[in-house]
Amino acid sequence: FRTSIQIKGDDMPLYEDQFLESHDFPRVDAPSKILIIASTARSGSHMLGHALYQTKKFGFPLEYTTRANLAEWKRRLEMPDFQAVMAEVQRRRTSPNGVFSIKIHYPNINEVWGGFERLTKYFPGAYYILLSRKDVLRQAVSLSIAKQTGVWISGQKPTNLNPPKYEFAQIDQCLGETILNNASWRYALAAGGCNYIEIDHDDVLDNLEKSVEIIASFSGVVVDASEMPGEQVTKAQSNQKNAEWATRFISEFNKSNELLRNSKSSLAMRIKQKIKRIMHA
Repeated sequence: FRTSIQIKGDDMPLYEDQFLESHDFPRVDAPSKILIIASTARSGSHMLGHALYQTKKFGFPLEYTTRANLAEWKRRLEMPDFQAVMAEVQRRRTSPNGVFSIKIHYPNINEVWGGFERLTKYFPGAYYILLSRKDVLRQAVSLSIAKQTGVWISGQKPTNLNPPKYEFAQIDQCLGETILNNASWRYALAAGGCNYIEIDHDDVLDNLEKSVEIIASFSGVVVDASEMPGEQVTKAQSNQKNAEWATRFISEFNKSNELLRNSKSSLAMRIKQKIKRIMHA
């Protein structure tokens, strides 16, 4: 799967905290184990990444390779080469037990890595945590709000001071984008024979320690009880507005008309084209 839907102009702003030297571990030559959080926008990857970081056994799982973050790493390190930057980030952010973790949203695979095959070759034998949300509509609503405000992570300053407005068409597009990117991750991981498990956003939210235990057991990382995260260190951004927008979207959705329209949509056409290419490969 080498294509995905992404609405133009939604590139995330810098997460400034990412670049602080206080987050660096004692330097290593290279990690001995790689953990990849395979995620989609608004799936709770920031929450999970910080929980894993609290243990000091999974490095610091962040989105190091978004276009904006990667450009800033290149500037700070004075390294224009992608490979050199990634090697230096791994030297800094690998925990003492040899584990380096990174968060990757599916569209980022093509934009920065140049395809799933190149990603797997760069991180051979990686452990993948496929993070998703059962309530994909609420995820789409959250994505719509983030695109409008520019606030992707709690604490970020909004890039648009106008309050977000409900737009059926944008939520509809975000829903299609999220579903396709989730499906793309599942297809790529399964077809690539990757070692992965699925974790749900709500499970992480409801039982953080249990989720970390599952990930540790899956990846063979030893985490003592005293090292387990005690509570969430990030704040949820969802509020009453999210619930209201989801309810309104459902009330405005005419199933027969929307399904008929979607049969001719770019989303449907992309899926059909992918299947056609696979069948004739």
